[in-house]
Amino acid sequence: MAPRHILELSVEEQRCFIDSFDMMISDCDGVIWLLVGWIPGTGEAINALKNAGKSIKFVSNNSFRTDDQYMEKFDRIGARNVQHDDIVHPVKSIVRYLHKNKPGQRVYSLMSLEANETLRKHGIEYESLQIKEHLTSSTLVDYLAIDEPVDAVLFDIHLDLSYVELAKAIRHLQMNENCQLIAGGSDVIMPLADNLNVAGFYDFLQHVKRYTNREATFLGKPSPILGDMLKSMYNIEVPSRCIFVGDMLVQDVQFGKSCGFQSLLVLSGSLTKDDMDAAPLEAQPDYYADSLADFVQLLKNIE
Repeated sequence: MAPRHILELSVEEQRCFIDSFDMMISDCDGVIWLLVGWIPGTGEAINALKNAGKSIKFVSNNSFRTDDQYMEKFDRIGARNVQHDDIVHPVKSIVRYLHKNKPGQRVYSLMSLEANETLRKHGIEYESLQIKEHLTSSTLVDYLAIDEPVDAVLFDIHLDLSYVELAKAIRHLQMNENCQLIAGGSDVIMPLADNLNVAGFYDFLQHVKRYTNREATFLGKPSPILGDMLKSMYNIEVPSRCIFVGDMLVQDVQFGKSCGFQSLLVLSGSLTKDDMDAAPLEAQPDYYADSLADFVQLLKNIE
């Protein structure tokens, strides 16, 4: 069955739709806001859903914000009572994974300064490079020397990523067959601003894989490991009573479906209705909306 717009449902169907879920898990960039810019009405929608008794959590593939910076953005849109534990992004998933599977082990970080600060706060010993000087072949050799092995290389969105950082990551993986490659988001496209989508960081990860023959363990959407984490963290016992909202088919809709959640695509981010309609039926969401703000009108309709 083709997805239906939530405001094109009958009032009775809208009521049944709202009654069909207790928890909403929503992507952030392209749904709640843009990487640069805002989406009108999303804060009001979050508050209205909470007033209707819905629990709302947020899962992003963006770790180049700290939790405090996320909270500032939620304050900016007027969303009330959002807590730090309501927000999950790749570096938090990575920290959780490392504490469980590699406690006390040293890692090499190909992540942002904000992500590295999160590692530090959680007591994870890491190596990273921030190169500001002009490099020559001789200084490159110095930077690529392995003084101490690491047990994992961590990869995520990193806007200051440099060649030497990638090369050092490849060296660590080549020199230690037990070194694990752990990745956050796998986004091919990033919705940067209104009508501006830019290439994501997935191809950089492919570069690392090409020279190491190492498959990555993904901990961002649409990883099933993340799905299991969310169910455990938020005590989701009946997945069909949860709806996942996002602006991408693979990272959001496919992820939600693989978790057993209902799925809703919003057209406020990187995709259009034509993109949705062109996808195979099994890849399409259960519902769609122009924006999360459509929930404001829907909830008024069923009062």
